[in-house]
Amino acid sequence: MTEEERKEYYRKYREANKEKIAESKRKYREANRETLNNKSKVYYENNKEHYKNYREENKDKIKEVQQEYYQKNKDEIKEKTKEYAKENKEKLKETRKLWHKKKLENDPLYKITYRFSNKLRKIIKQKGYVKTDKTIDILGCTYNEFIKYLETKFEPWMSWDNYGLYNGTPNYGWDIDHIIPTSSATTEDELLKLNHYTNLQPLCSHINRNIKKDKY
Repeated sequence: MTEEERKEYYRKYREANKEKIAESKRKYREANRETLNNKSKVYYENNKEHYKNYREENKDKIKEVQQEYYQKNKDEIKEKTKEYAKENKEKLKETRKLWHKKKLENDPLYKITYRFSNKLRKIIKQKGYVKTDKTIDILGCTYNEFIKYLETKFEPWMSWDNYGLYNGTPNYGWDIDHIIPTSSATTEDELLKLNHYTNLQPLCSHINRNIKKDKY
């Protein structure tokens, strides 16, 4: 049998026994999952730079393949995702908590988006209203623009590393302060206007929480 004949023979065999081969591979992976995972990790660590370069050079192609695969298998993917989420509820909850904590520590945009949005919702609720507008619509600019705006008002000791920190002493951390306090609003429209970015400033947490409070 020549090399070409051998290749053709195996091609026809694989074609005729697709399900049998797939089942055999599945059983093997199941029985050797830990060993295969360890091998994959070792191989990835030894070839990390190669994978990084490949992904960078082929990101459009990879994205296209992923989208095509998802469209062909979306019902199956959704079902498997649903099953996995149900079986790993606590694990996923812990993963989300760790991801959230890491993002708060390392991503100023995420940090300000999360904290300011929550703060705004709380302010509106305390006044007896319901937040129906998007935060950036109330703010009057994008979060990236808001970050740059606040940075123009930073004092020398301020940075995104000490945003939201407080230990009772001056110049330790800073908050986003309403120049004209929201407590002065008498209508929902006034309240929303007081949350426009032009009424916001970075202010020392000690001053904001102990001295200024609701004063103008």
